[in-house]
Amino acid sequence: MGYYSNTIYPWLLDHTEPIEMPRLRRMNLKDVKGKVLEIGIGTGANLLYFPKSIKDITAIDPIPAMRQRAENKAINNQINVDWYNGKGENLPFAENSFNSVVSTGLLCSVEDVNRVLNEIFRVLKPTGKYFFLEHGLSKDDSIRRYQRIFNGVNKIVACGCNLTRDIKNLVEISNFENSEFYEVKPLKGIAKLYEPILGVAKK
Repeated sequence: MGYYSNTIYPWLLDHTEPIEMPRLRRMNLKDVKGKVLEIGIGTGANLLYFPKSIKDITAIDPIPAMRQRAENKAINNQINVDWYNGKGENLPFAENSFNSVVSTGLLCSVEDVNRVLNEIFRVLKPTGKYFFLEHGLSKDDSIRRYQRIFNGVNKIVACGCNLTRDIKNLVEISNFENSEFYEVKPLKGIAKLYEPILGVAKK
């Protein structure tokens, strides 16, 4: 990890988010309940939008430099966080541990999406739900063309974030038998390259 990924990139995450994201975060988190795990908590942006009933969560992220920003948000929003350092491909939790698992902008940058989805399925309780706000390959031909053009640069600037993964399909073919996707309008400007994929998958 260098100066960019430890200092500049966390700052960018907190200060360059599209104006539509707060609304989308609220939509993603509104039905979260019970024992909660957030994978890839990053700088803790979701901590501003959890339902008021959520006072405790478990969080895991592979980048320690993100944690200070997330800790400040946790304190400001009166949420107790049980912190773990690690990746979604190998979650250090027992089977059937959580009622809700949350991810936002995670699946675009993990090494193995299928393995992460399998791990989420494993740690969810039998009636648990996976709440996701991701981005992926656009349904629009013209946007897909630009996603492919800029994917290489984006992976460098955004520390491994892929624009061209077909996240919707990857969720649909995973172990989750019941996945619901919400209709979301494309973001504006250059943010159109990050087409939102919002939904919930039930175990």
